[in-house]
Amino acid sequence: MQVVTPLEDQQTLVKRIIGHWTTGPGGAYNPDRKQALGLIRLSSSIAESLAHIQAQEGVQPRTVATCARPRRHTVSCRELRKAIQAGDPWLIAFGTAWGLAPSLIDAMDYALEPIGDPGGYNHLSVRCAAAVILDRLLASNS
Repeated sequence: MQVVTPLEDQQTLVKRIIGHWTTGPGGAYNPDRKQALGLIRLSSSIAESLAHIQAQEGVQPRTVATCARPRRHTVSCRELRKAIQAGDPWLIAFGTAWGLAPSLIDAMDYALEPIGDPGGYNHLSVRCAAAVILDRLLASNS
């Protein structure tokens, strides 16, 4: 997992939080969280993340953005799940606050279909949206 931010103050905060749970007192308190947060890699750009994934996997990953609104190049969770299961590397971008910049979404290979709600509400917090999406993409019982 990679956390991407070009902002130095946010990078400092991310390092502090990860450090608390991996080398600080949080790791002793919660070993499972220590293990999970130990998997995080901090990057300053999407390009840096893509280069890292390509170096690890030997192939350029395809990219998908998440968005609360439908986009022109949408892929369903079912289609993306099949691609992930086939072993293709992917970079999945989640935005916070007002979401990802439209130019970033347009630069991605795909946009993931929005999380549906029959009532029309689809603006979940990124934490909730990420949990739903990752469950749909990776859960063994889906």
